[in-house]
Amino acid sequence: MTKAIIFDMDGVIIDSEPLWKKAIIQIMNNYGYNFDIEMCNRTKGMRVDEVTLFWKEELNAPFDSKIVAEEIVEEVIRLISLDGKEMDGLEDLLKRAKSENIRIALASSSSLTIIETVLTRLNISSYFEVVQSAEKEQYGKPHPAVFITAANNLGVSPNNCIVIEDSLNGVIAGKAAKMKVVAIPEPDEQQIEKFVIADQIITSLRELTF
Repeated sequence: MTKAIIFDMDGVIIDSEPLWKKAIIQIMNNYGYNFDIEMCNRTKGMRVDEVTLFWKEELNAPFDSKIVAEEIVEEVIRLISLDGKEMDGLEDLLKRAKSENIRIALASSSSLTIIETVLTRLNISSYFEVVQSAEKEQYGKPHPAVFITAANNLGVSPNNCIVIEDSLNGVIAGKAAKMKVVAIPEPDEQQIEKFVIADQIITSLRELTF
């Protein structure tokens, strides 16, 4: 029985994945690295500090990964504040869940600063009983900690939670948390076979059933 929905944020609540990619490409280019979309996709769903540490090691780069992460976050906040748009069907889904007494939480790899920027931009803070950032966890996705913490804070068993995720790392995390996982991949990722580990694959929040 579904008692709670736990939303990922980027690519699920807000159409911010293109903004993240734009920010990462811009900042990495500032450091002299020619980044592209495919490189961004390799670390999709990870915390930004894990992303920059990954690329520091992968490229044997001299930059300070923490400073680069901070610069990316600043740019993402700027882009979201200017041009952040909610995903299709979000508000209708939130209202439907509330009307059926389904608890609602957010569990994101993004920092609390970015989460607050998004919730303010979209004016949807009142829908979420629990807001959890993976920056508060020892490990980010694909580790399940952020989802488990969100469920615990709701007081709902993981078995009674639905996770909505757009990234493969997030889907893996939700499954590891013993939750039902609904995947909503980006259009150019909908043919990735590994998404079949999700319990359901949809193309719009309007398709979600619970």
